[in-house]
Parts: sequence; structure tokens; C-alpha cells
Amino acid sequence: MSRISSLEVQLSNVKSLLRTMCDAVNTGLVTLIQHFEHPNPNRLIKIVVLDSEIDNLERAIDTSILQILATQQPLGYELRLAYACAKIAHHIERIGDAVESLARQLVNGDIPDQKEIFLEMLNDSKDLFERSYTAMFEGDLSLIQEIHLLDDKVDFKQRELYHIAKKILKKESKGNIDKALRIISMSAKIEKIADLCCNWAEQIDLAENGMVRRKIQKRKYRLVFMDNVGGINASIAASFLYQNVKDIVDLSVVASQPIKTNNILNFTNLLSEYEITPQIFPIARITSMNWNKSLMLIILGDFELPKEELEVVPYKTVQIIWNEINFEPNEIESDPKKFKEFVNSLLIRTNHLAQIIARTQEQNE
Repeated sequence: MSRISSLEVQLSNVKSLLRTMCDAVNTGLVTLIQHFEHPNPNRLIKIVVLDSEIDNLERAIDTSILQILATQQPLGYELRLAYACAKIAHHIERIGDAVESLARQLVNGDIPDQKEIFLEMLNDSKDLFERSYTAMFEGDLSLIQEIHLLDDKVDFKQRELYHIAKKILKKESKGNIDKALRIISMSAKIEKIADLCCNWAEQIDLAENGMVRRKIQKRKYRLVFMDNVGGINASIAASFLYQNVKDIVDLSVVASQPIKTNNILNFTNLLSEYEITPQIFPIARITSMNWNKSLMLIILGDFELPKEELEVVPYKTVQIIWNEINFEPNEIESDPKKFKEFVNSLLIRTNHLAQIIARTQEQNE
């Protein structure tokens, strides 16, 4: 019994250290919001001082958890909790770094003209922080069930600020360039705070419910396939990748030209020779696509996107062009030789992409 009691005491001490760390970061977040509402550079200096305290607390938590693992050999819930606390401490430290970096930028410059948008982002991020905090230290997990929907609001505001920065950059003066880069940098840091709060919530869920019963499903990144022949080639390419990566990423299809009447099911017999089942993906236009968590845009064919469509794609989304996959759907459907050429090109590309995705997943785990 003494061993179990000792384990409980040690875990309680870790949570106490973590709570102190969270309180320090929350103080920094509140101070940032107050500065946007009523600018006072003197109060921002406190955030810089807090950052060293946060770093010391993270090191103390790491040391305590190593001691637990070495001396107590926890199992089940206690092991999950110890692991989650280590991960959460890292997330909180990174939130603290982002808050400190924002404070330094604000000390050295005026409040941006887009004050209201920044305030909305900060308040939404603070809401995410407080939900995760309450779920962890007061046990109310209902507050984090829809946390990713709240994160989407912050992502939307960041994209809005990014488009504002792009318009400012077009004026091509040094002052405007500095102003635009500052908007992009500050909005990216606030968006990172929101993402880290979601990571925190996922760790709480994992500790409390385990892998099987967890309530919050980790958000999957999205791969978007695009062609200029109505979405058929993009749908076939996504079908080739589907079996290998469906549990890791979501797949979507967009078309730059009006959707054609070709049906992917017409290719069922041709694809069966390669043990591929055609998947029916909704085909969207690029301007109506939901770009949240879109990791890659893969363009099939040799064509350029119109400028207004390119501006819709988030700057974080990697664009890859497979220009050799440039076939007409009617042609590959009626000509077996062309279809084989089309498939061989796809196999090379999709197999390579599947390997990259698998390696990335292993590194993230």
C-alpha cells in the first residue's frame, strides 16, 4: 500500500507543478489581451520574466516524471497520466514561448491596425486554454469535446489576416513590407497557441479514457487532389492512395474546370486489374473547398491555376505538381494502352507519396 500511496503523492506533486506552470502562462495571455485593449509596454516586461519561471517548471516536471518512471513503474491510468503530464508540460512551455515572443514584438512596435481581429484570436485562444485547464484540474471533460471546432475559428481569423498582409505587401514599400510580415508573424504565433491547446486537450482525453475509449479523435491532415478535367483523374489518383493512408489523412478532390459527366465507376473493371477499388469523392470547386488542415495540394496535369483561385489556397499548404499525369478521361477509358500509361505514372507517384506520409506519421508518434 505504501508504494501506491507514494505514487499518488508523486503524481499529485507533478500536477501541482503543472498547474503553477499553467497559471504563469495564463497570466501572460491575460496580459497580452489587456495590452491590446489598453496599451502599456511596462506590463509586457512581466511576461518576459515569467518565461524563465515557466522553463524552470518544465524542467522540474520532467525530473519528477523520470523519478516516477524509475522508482514506481506505473501502469494503466497512472502511466498514461505521467506520460500526458510530460507532453502537456512541453505544450505549455511552447505556449509560453509564443506568448513571450508576442510580448517582445509588441514592446518594440505599435498595436497593429487589425487590433479587433487580433483580439478575437487572442480571446478565442484564451478560451481554448481555459477549457483545457478546467478539464485537467477540475475534471470537466465536457468542455473539450468540441475543442477542434473552436480551433477552426482561430484558423479562419489567421487566414483573414494573411490575406490582409498580402494586400499590404502589394504596395511594395519598406514600411508596408515590415507591417505585413509583422501581421503574418503575430497571427501565426496566436494560431500556434490555439493548436497547442488542442494538443493539450487530446492528452487529457488520452490519460482519462485510454486509446480505445478516447472521446476526442486526433484531427487528420487533408490531401487535396486537383485536375482540370472535371475531377475524374484526381478521383482515380486519390483512390490509388486511399487504401494505404485512409487512417492517417483525409483525401479530397477539387476541379478547376466544370465537373464532367464521366463517372469513376466506369473505370471499375480497368482498376480491378490493379486491385484498386474506385472511391467516390465529392468533387468541389477550389473556391468552395474547406482548406482546414490541408497539408498538400497535388495538381495533376500541366496547367496553371488562375490567380484568384491560387489566393484561396492557404500559404501553409504545400503545392505539388504531377505534370506528366496529363490525360483526357475519355481517352484513358477507351484506350487500354493509354490507361496503362496513366496507371504506371500514378503508381510511381502515389507509392512514393504513401511512403512519405507513413514516415511522417512514424516521426510524429
